[in-house]
Amino acid sequence: MSFLSFKLPHPLLSVFTLGVLGAYGMGPFYFWPALTLSLSLFWLVLTSYGDKPSWKSALCGFLFGFGYFTGSLWWIGNALLIDGSPYVWVYPLAVCGIPALLSLFPALAAFLIRRFFAGRSLSSFAAYIGLMFTAEYARGHLFTGFPWNLFGMSWTSTLPMLQILSLGGVYLLSFLTIFMFSVPAFAWKGTSSRTIRYALVVTALMIGAGSYAYGWQRLTQHPTIYNSDVLVQLVQPSIPQEDKWNWDKMWDNTRKTISLMESNPSRKGNDEPPSTRVVILPETALTYHHLSNLAALDALTGRLRGYPEDHVYLATGLLQHDGEHYHNSLAVMDRSGHIVTSFDKFHLVPFGEYIPLQKLFPFGPIARFSGFETGGGPRTLSVDGVPPFSPLVCYEVIFPSEVTARDEEHPSWMLNVTNDAWYGISPGPFQHLAQAQYRAIEEGLPIVRVANTGISGIFDAYGRPVLLTGLFSESNNESYLPLPAADVTPYVRLRGLY
Repeated sequence: MSFLSFKLPHPLLSVFTLGVLGAYGMGPFYFWPALTLSLSLFWLVLTSYGDKPSWKSALCGFLFGFGYFTGSLWWIGNALLIDGSPYVWVYPLAVCGIPALLSLFPALAAFLIRRFFAGRSLSSFAAYIGLMFTAEYARGHLFTGFPWNLFGMSWTSTLPMLQILSLGGVYLLSFLTIFMFSVPAFAWKGTSSRTIRYALVVTALMIGAGSYAYGWQRLTQHPTIYNSDVLVQLVQPSIPQEDKWNWDKMWDNTRKTISLMESNPSRKGNDEPPSTRVVILPETALTYHHLSNLAALDALTGRLRGYPEDHVYLATGLLQHDGEHYHNSLAVMDRSGHIVTSFDKFHLVPFGEYIPLQKLFPFGPIARFSGFETGGGPRTLSVDGVPPFSPLVCYEVIFPSEVTARDEEHPSWMLNVTNDAWYGISPGPFQHLAQAQYRAIEEGLPIVRVANTGISGIFDAYGRPVLLTGLFSESNNESYLPLPAADVTPYVRLRGLY
């Protein structure tokens, strides 16, 4: 079998290589031409089997997925390499096991394509587009779901293309991406007439150009507008993960965090004095130990009382313990140190915060805290002087249509606290940051993201980066809070269909 006048290695080795190539379409590279080549050549290899057994097609899909997921998600294993981690031995399972599980989705899609839609006809190509998309959608929803590095995310560095998220979300963009990126192969080797093949190429080009034009116009017509009454202060302490849960260093970490909470006159947005300040600390910046320690509370409240604004709040990630269960929470405290409202994380990380089928696995979660209690789902929090907001802890931000409550008042912004120190200098923090950008465009809401380390920042309601910090750097930044989009996005109106 030869393409482009050179002979490829064994097809099964080829599809694994194509999967790895496709991974370069994801962060931090976002080189979408690599994914175009990957998806197009994968279709050619998959449809080259003729009358060979379907199980080889399933293996073909599995190896393509395995190359793609190992190439773009290898950094997950870094969480096991933190100094002092007792789970280093699980590293190969994290690096290979999770991609292997995710690869079952494209494997099933490839099997069905070969079993029921063999060949390179128009109907076979349509089945390829539909089943590859179904595989993406399924892995984003089944077994708690993991909608990470969906094919549509290859457009992250092209902001106008991302604006289509406001119409149909990341799954619509992923569907269109699979189609646009696979059409070159069909145009070249499809068995339909030249007219049909070229018509599909023209259609793909029109979709791409139309999407870009729509996005460019949307961005041009809607500049970033700020709420001059509300100032958000992002504190990124950049505490190494090996020190974060070292109880001998807990109070040193606390002092470091509080010392960064001073007012920063360098602001993004308006120059008018605000009436409200929200100081934001990252995921689990505080624990139940701090709430019961008078010296820690005095230091925190002393810092809060030093701000001149009428309303001052501390929004912080908080590890709570009720005597039986742990809660990974986001709490809002007033100047007196009282918690005025809080939210418990509801999308817990498998193996990180809980162990699925715990009886079958003789070890605890990586976070070292057993018995995390699941929160009740998305909520809208409100406090005096602050527009209502939707709180999100860590990777809850990756789930489309699950970042705001549907039965409550629609919020005016989203707040995501996280800790990406687990993953070091790797693609992980960049990919996680991009997820916040997608949710902002889908929901038509600005999002404030504060990390222990990783990349803290603010995206406006159209996905523009208003403020971004460095990776593994201490930072203290202020910005006026951007306003929501001018209109509720079609995605929000229609998301019940998703």
